[in-house]
Amino acid sequence: MIKSRAGYIFVLTFLFFTFSIATPAFAVIPQLIGPLSALAGIIVPILGFIGIALVTSFVFARDTFKMVAYSIGRFVSRHKVVVWTVVIVAVVSIGFGIYQTIKPIGALIKTTKAAGQRASSSWSTFRGTIARTGHLDNLPGPTSGELIWTFKAKGSAVDFASSPSVVGERLYVGSTQGSIFSSNGIVYCIDASTGTELWRYTAPIPIFSAPSVVGGRVYVGEGFHQDSGCHLRCLDANSGEVIWTFPTASHTESGPTVSQGKVYFSAGEDGVYCVDALEGQELWHYPSVHVDISPLVWQGKAYFGNGYGVFRIVAVNANTGKEIWAKQVDYPVWGSPTIHEDMVFFGLGNGNFLESDENPKGRVIAVNADTGEQVWMYELADAVLTAIAFHKGFVYFGSRDGHVYALKADDGQLHWKSSIGNPVVSSPAVTEEMVYVGANNGGIYGIDISNGDVKWWFDTHKIAGGLQIYSSPAIANGKLYVGADRYIFCLGDAPNK
Repeated sequence: MIKSRAGYIFVLTFLFFTFSIATPAFAVIPQLIGPLSALAGIIVPILGFIGIALVTSFVFARDTFKMVAYSIGRFVSRHKVVVWTVVIVAVVSIGFGIYQTIKPIGALIKTTKAAGQRASSSWSTFRGTIARTGHLDNLPGPTSGELIWTFKAKGSAVDFASSPSVVGERLYVGSTQGSIFSSNGIVYCIDASTGTELWRYTAPIPIFSAPSVVGGRVYVGEGFHQDSGCHLRCLDANSGEVIWTFPTASHTESGPTVSQGKVYFSAGEDGVYCVDALEGQELWHYPSVHVDISPLVWQGKAYFGNGYGVFRIVAVNANTGKEIWAKQVDYPVWGSPTIHEDMVFFGLGNGNFLESDENPKGRVIAVNADTGEQVWMYELADAVLTAIAFHKGFVYFGSRDGHVYALKADDGQLHWKSSIGNPVVSSPAVTEEMVYVGANNGGIYGIDISNGDVKWWFDTHKIAGGLQIYSSPAIANGKLYVGADRYIFCLGDAPNK
């Protein structure tokens, strides 16, 4: 009796193991946990098989292991057809089970790798993120300034002073288009690979604001300093159709910041607004201050500064708009802030995008994020009108004094200073290896991030004369994108590099 029982237990155990390993495992989060659960699905039947074997040994403890093995052997010899059928089914099932396990792991690795290399799925604020680097994917920027394509806008008096935002294979950018009698703005969506126009949206007022792209929507302001009665507009990222508009009393030059379902943006003399990202309903308004920079939103606070009247840097509650602290500073605040740990960095200076002040002054300051108290400052010969970019312990910015700077973020000590020879009002794009800027001489520069050496530069005058660059470059898909006059330039490495 015991011999037959041992043989049947062996067959049943083997079948249990076989069909357990061949059955796919399920998970709460399939794309991430699924493959791991599948691996666990192999381990569980193995442990079950071992457990049944141990139980069998315990049940038949009065028989020796030798006798159990002998019984199994006799069962196999008497039922060869059954056993071989079970073995064949087992081999096929186990093979299929292993394939089903390995397949999603391979797909996950492939998908994760590809996702890490593609441009980000959102561009939530001016320069992409709160680090203001203008670079979101894991691909390096171009090591040489080879022209890949140009997009030339049709019409008269076109100007791409707006900074492009790149999401996936699409580039979004605002522009001015006008004539002697009228002017308007256009938001373009351009194929980032080919430079082909995909759609355009025409606004009644010129657009300097850099678009923010989140959740399939494009958020962009309109107007320059002289404009009033402007709007923040929300467009469908796939078609350019208007979803909603929000009116302001002044101009909306800055790139909006989208965070946790809210849109924060400055509106010139009309202060700073926070609106619902879904429907464009006002949530709060910080009035009586002239702000033209992109607000920084971080850990429940919104930070900004003003360029007219009494110059201040301000932190407010991001949910209510209630002022947390406000600190007076010596110069207008034009450089959109960034943050690292407990410090917020601002660029200051007089003058404007077009010309320096008669008595030029410039400064970068770092303040405590919770109190607004100054941690350090760095004086410059002229204004800092660019965003302050942070990357791995350093802050990067350009100045109207004709230089690009790298300072240590913790104490403001100079790391390097690179001479461009022309005012730099284009905010830098920063990658692991390079810093990229545009200058008022129409040059686009690639600078070694380690020492400030200019590795290459591209002269946009090769395409058209008299260009000045106010647009800030974006780095995505291994390429550089920037506007100048009526052109969008795409630079990259030659195919053989």
